[in-house]
Amino acid sequence: MAIHTLLLIRHGEASASFGEHTDPGLSNDGKKQAEKLMETLSKENFDNFKFISSPKLRAIETAQPLRLEYNKDLVIRNEFSEIPSNNIPGHEKQEWLRGVMSQETTALPEAVKLWQNNIMSGLLNINSDAIIFSHFMVINAIAASVLKNNKLLYFYPDYTSCTRLSVEDNQIIEIILGDDKKTLINL
Repeated sequence: MAIHTLLLIRHGEASASFGEHTDPGLSNDGKKQAEKLMETLSKENFDNFKFISSPKLRAIETAQPLRLEYNKDLVIRNEFSEIPSNNIPGHEKQEWLRGVMSQETTALPEAVKLWQNNIMSGLLNINSDAIIFSHFMVINAIAASVLKNNKLLYFYPDYTSCTRLSVEDNQIIEIILGDDKKTLINL
């Protein structure tokens, strides 16, 4: 079977932080980052790529300029959505997320373990080149799984950074991490 490429793009800066809003769009800076993404990826040819996104507005808005440039449909896939935290009160979400990020994977809440398994299953069921517009924790869940890290947090992908995976026979054979965030993450 042929090798295919999966590009994981973290969304641009959101207009609200985790816990402040359940589905914020992009901030003005985030919109500029989404536009600049076309420049960053200008050497790529995406004619044969599928465009996939988390259902969250910030991921969809990040995909928009590139999607329009290549006249692509955007397939929404729930498994690439943000870490499940619906049962956590908004004012407690940042502290909860910090705790989850620092826990051993064996001690993670069952909903988070299931979320990570669903991400990996969905990822490995993509059998063609694709760009996936997603989230900080989704990209970390993938990196942690691929690199067999014992914690969910592996690195700090910057806004609109691109993590590249090579997949062959439903196995990830290479991972190239996107740019690390140079400033503190807005949790």
